[in-house]
Amino acid sequence: MKTIHLLLLVLVLTACGSHSRQSSQEQKPRQTTFVFPEIPEMLTEPEQRLSFLIQHYWEEFDFADTTLLAQPDIAEQGFVNFIALFPQAVPEDLTAGLDSLVRRAEPHPAAFTYLLAQAEKYLYDPNSPFHNEEFYVQFVRPFVGSKAIGYADKSRLEFRMKLASMNRVGTPATDFKFIIYPKENASSLRATAGKELLLVFYDPECEGCHETLMELMKSDVLAQRVEKGEVNVLAVYTEGNLEVWRKTASGLPETWTIAADTSCLVKDTPLYDLKAMPTLYLLDTQKNVVLKDTSIPALMSYWTEGA
Repeated sequence: MKTIHLLLLVLVLTACGSHSRQSSQEQKPRQTTFVFPEIPEMLTEPEQRLSFLIQHYWEEFDFADTTLLAQPDIAEQGFVNFIALFPQAVPEDLTAGLDSLVRRAEPHPAAFTYLLAQAEKYLYDPNSPFHNEEFYVQFVRPFVGSKAIGYADKSRLEFRMKLASMNRVGTPATDFKFIIYPKENASSLRATAGKELLLVFYDPECEGCHETLMELMKSDVLAQRVEKGEVNVLAVYTEGNLEVWRKTASGLPETWTIAADTSCLVKDTPLYDLKAMPTLYLLDTQKNVVLKDTSIPALMSYWTEGA
């Protein structure tokens, strides 16, 4: 993973222009870093400079030069710096910047494909520190509308956009039915009580699930909140093999509700976007989504830093 380059902050926050272009008399040196657009000196306010930068960000990048795509310090670092601007950007500026990016990349299939791959790596992958479904959807939308995109890629991205629109933060979580260990009585998400509900979709046969479940079980913060009645944990097995579920459910805390989606509707419909297992959601008492596809650090931060 790349990090945010300090030059980016200098370009946005300082009032001096970036003199990145070579004069016609100078011999152009081999490019070793991403070249930012030159921000007009008349733009002195950070908001103005940010607006200009995000709309003109890719103007100095040569999409026809495929060698730049193979150099992480240029193309990949430039991409990371670009998406780092998204949280501060005005929506209209971000839309304009993405539309400009697509227009420049469209004639160059390698660059077009590269940008979509980087968006998947940094914005869609739940293990990325930049993971943000809302930004991912914003990023890929103009690509989906481009004539340059192939049918398979378009279908895949449209499906992802559909999944991302489900169970968004602030919206009601999709209800589903399950059975509860050990009596295997029927219940549903809506019927599960809790001031807050930590929804954990898991598969005990996946190594990542085992590690995450162990981390949750060892968490004093979670244990204290469960003991105080501030949160309930609903762990839902999604893979349909009840023999595996029954054999492993006893290893989870008795204070948790251990459930199984016997019809596999959560995974197969799908009702939730299970990019990687386990998948964690935090719901409020009304079963509205508070944290979507979250991580344990983000969950603990939400609880300890004053939700």
